[in-house]
Amino acid sequence: MQKILVVCVLICLFGATVLPASYHGGIEAQAESIEMSNQSNDNSDFSVDWWPMFHHDLCHTGFSTSSAPQTNHVKWSYTTAGKVHSSPTIVNGKLYVGSNDGKIYCLDADTGDFIWNYTTGNAVWSTPAIADEKLYVGSWGGKIYCLDADTGDFIWNYTTGDYVVSSPAIYNGKLYVGSGDCKIYCLDADTGKLIWNYTTSPVLSSPAIADGKVYVGADAKIYCLDAETGELIWNTCDLGCVMDSSPAVADGKVYVGAGGYIHCLDAETGESIWSYLTGGWVWSSPAIANGKIYVGSIYVDSEDGEIYCLDADTGELIWSYTTGGGVYSSPAIADGKLYVGSYDQKIYCLDADTGELIWSYTTGDRVESSPAIADGKLYVGSNDGKIYCFEDNHPPLIPDELYGPQNVEVDESCSYAACTTDPDGDDIYYLFDWGDDTTSDWLGPYESGEE
Repeated sequence: MQKILVVCVLICLFGATVLPASYHGGIEAQAESIEMSNQSNDNSDFSVDWWPMFHHDLCHTGFSTSSAPQTNHVKWSYTTAGKVHSSPTIVNGKLYVGSNDGKIYCLDADTGDFIWNYTTGNAVWSTPAIADEKLYVGSWGGKIYCLDADTGDFIWNYTTGDYVVSSPAIYNGKLYVGSGDCKIYCLDADTGKLIWNYTTSPVLSSPAIADGKVYVGADAKIYCLDAETGELIWNTCDLGCVMDSSPAVADGKVYVGAGGYIHCLDAETGESIWSYLTGGWVWSSPAIANGKIYVGSIYVDSEDGEIYCLDADTGELIWSYTTGGGVYSSPAIADGKLYVGSYDQKIYCLDADTGELIWSYTTGDRVESSPAIADGKLYVGSNDGKIYCFEDNHPPLIPDELYGPQNVEVDESCSYAACTTDPDGDDIYYLFDWGDDTTSDWLGPYESGEE
């Protein structure tokens, strides 16, 4: 992208003398396409709210304290060789994601540059989890992998009896994940050795962990297990087919989608607090923020889908928004905005309080991947095989100084120069406004930092 920088210079005439002076207060910048709002995150590596696992944290709230894009400006995209059902995780400036091409990718989160990949040989729908500089992820080949997060080097794997599309959670040195072989596994995160497993039915749901308990969905029920021993604490009655929706836990409550309902359960007992009937099938996993829960649904008898915002305490509908396709993707919340993908090939940004559309972006295929937010950027995969990074485009910085003579004769030719940088590294055009209703021609393009 190329940026335009307007440099205003005030000229005062005293007889035959021209006295130009730079006027930084009159310098303005704009992008050539659409208006951009500066949503940059100035946090250091130690204070950035990274997104290290599926739905952000062990409780699966889907909420980040990061700033987030106000516009649909694509900063970069990276193309894999397969559909991207997996959801990105972002830690320490690196993005990790799986692809149906059987590979796990590590990219530079700021530039999208390739760092490494690892070939599993089977599609990777599972979302990687990052802990203690290790990456953990499952594959359709039935294996759980542990890799070095910096290099992609193999550390260990564990073979289950069937596909692993569930996303791992790492807690107290242990890994928790479900498998299509009807088991929930707890492994030693350092060695991959089995600590315990619990038999249910095929597990697509990803475990959430809170207060030493593991919450996961299988065979139309929600199970609560002791994280240390794997012993059953409680399970619900049949909720009407818990499919792919993963539980989210907050304030002593468990939220999950099952069949056409969104359920709120007591986290200690599993007793129902409320349920809300949607107009479709809930595969999306709830997000929780500011006393509200957000979740998507898929209409069984049409191509449409719905995004719901409910009161977290009462289950009352606050707003809903209809997309042009089913919502399998799980919402992410940050900076007062909701982000989610849809089968209509779009990524949506809505006002989290009102449900009003802020922007949408059309990819090349369905968006089943769930968005992740970190360091002011939005990341999401698409079935078109791409990983997208969105970030608001920032204006060029104000030049520190305008270079040129301060006193010249009338009709004397003179040269002026200015130098600035662009936060996005884009090319810059300059325009000198002389302050008397005349301007120079557009000068450029110049590289960021070029005089």
